[in-house]
Amino acid sequence: MRMSRWTIGLILLFCAGILASCMGMASEVKISKDGSGTVAAEYRLSEELVAFGQLEANKDMLPVPLTESDVRQGLQGAKGLRFVSWSSKRDGTDTLIRTVVAFESLKALAGYLDPEGKLARHETSDQGSKLVFSLGSTLPSFDPEMKKVAKEAFGSYSLVFEFDLPSPPKEFSTSSPIIKTSRNGNTVRFEGAMGDIVSGDTVPGIVIAW
Repeated sequence: MRMSRWTIGLILLFCAGILASCMGMASEVKISKDGSGTVAAEYRLSEELVAFGQLEANKDMLPVPLTESDVRQGLQGAKGLRFVSWSSKRDGTDTLIRTVVAFESLKALAGYLDPEGKLARHETSDQGSKLVFSLGSTLPSFDPEMKKVAKEAFGSYSLVFEFDLPSPPKEFSTSSPIIKTSRNGNTVRFEGAMGDIVSGDTVPGIVIAW
């Protein structure tokens, strides 16, 4: 189970069907000078979503790995990616699942973000490196009332992408005002409320160059 299974598009389609059962995600991507690194992703799942995903018939619908075997199975056949760790714990009524996957190159990282090669790409030249990716393909068409319900269903859940770069960023931007950007040294951060994202009109895209 790789990152494309956890893009906003699938999360929305899934959560829109059950509304009260949603999630948040925070990912920390550390990139070294040679382009290798790790992706540590933490998923906050409502108890309803976990219960739904634990049913055998629903496993393929769940956009997050409930078990270590889910992560390992998702990485089978993936070039340049390696399983590092998986853990799970309860936090109030939510379940926190954390996975760490290592990548050997920016090409492998782009493949992890989107195995189908449609939503993520990387560029490397004498001027530096660049990573461009979208958080999903399309958003479901909600009428105003459904948008309100979907936004409320996600409550305080958030989406965070943090990139620890090997050198100062030359660019870090997003195509959506819903996503806020910040920088601390070589680290750039993209953050948005899941409720705002699901009720938005376009899928956010992200650009990082260094």
